[in-house]
Amino acid sequence: MNKPIAKILMIPVSSPQGIGEYIRSLIIAQALKQQWPSLDIQFVLNKQAPSAADCPFPSHLLNNSATKENAAVYALLKQLKPDLVIFDCSGRAAQARYAKHLGAKVVFISQHKKKRAKGFAFNRLPALDSHWITQFKFVDGDLTVMERIKLSLLNKDAPIFTGPIFSAPEPSLNIEFANLQPDNFSVWAAGGGGHTVQGKSASEVFYQAALGVATKAQPAIVVTGTNFTGELASTAEVRVVKSLPNQQLMSLLAQANLIVSGGGDMMGQAIVLGKNIVAVAVAKDQPKRVQACLDQGLIYRSELSISHIIQQCQQALQQPIRVKYPAQPGLQLVLADIARLLTLPIASSV
Repeated sequence: MNKPIAKILMIPVSSPQGIGEYIRSLIIAQALKQQWPSLDIQFVLNKQAPSAADCPFPSHLLNNSATKENAAVYALLKQLKPDLVIFDCSGRAAQARYAKHLGAKVVFISQHKKKRAKGFAFNRLPALDSHWITQFKFVDGDLTVMERIKLSLLNKDAPIFTGPIFSAPEPSLNIEFANLQPDNFSVWAAGGGGHTVQGKSASEVFYQAALGVATKAQPAIVVTGTNFTGELASTAEVRVVKSLPNQQLMSLLAQANLIVSGGGDMMGQAIVLGKNIVAVAVAKDQPKRVQACLDQGLIYRSELSISHIIQQCQQALQQPIRVKYPAQPGLQLVLADIARLLTLPIASSV
């Protein structure tokens, strides 16, 4: 067996609710493995998250999130001695400092203002070799004066505004969706499947709304999410799937004429793809983001209500939004930065 050219430890937020950080880390890991097959990539996950059982990479399971398992994360860092540790909205500042002390390069990923602030905290910033901000600049703004001062004081590079990170769509759909006609179907996904709002499952509300929107001429694909524990039946107009590989999901988004999403990663991905979107805030960090995208004219917004989602979808189908937000390919930016940090040989683009 060839010796790995580097060891990378992925530590995303991992819980029974959201799944976005894990999926983003998985997208990055799979792209890295495709470009540099000899990389040793491992994950640290919360064993209570359903996704932990399906991770295709070697995984170290914790009893809780990495942020709450300080001793366990310390032990793993000491045992594995990774060359690069990527904290995706996760971990404590002390963990980042310890990884740095052991000789690792350290990356922090943030996706909203509260997490971004953690990346600029004086107890974490000195340990970071890179900070990737996946949020659109128009949501939380460019670097503030104070952020620039902190970077200058510590002689740190500015963060990279990556925007949404996702796999490039394939030009044709997977065989199981080959019967779908381009620009004549919708894709629905509330998120990881564990979100509830006032006791209502977001995935179930999306499903019920899809039943009210879909027709035989305009069918719907409802992705419930890995963390969804209920049972929803497919119909002639609505096909229910639990989860899809990101590239397959992106290929569906690229060819759909309507996307109904939560206010998380898929909304951002669909915006970059220039899609017609109805977005619903299903988590506490999403309302501001959804409002900012609405203010930019990039989406329709709906409350988590069956009737309101149906109403907004009908409007979106009658007056579709086709605005492609100018964004660089986030995944390529990330891969290039990792190649820089680890001095990896340059490979072909994703």
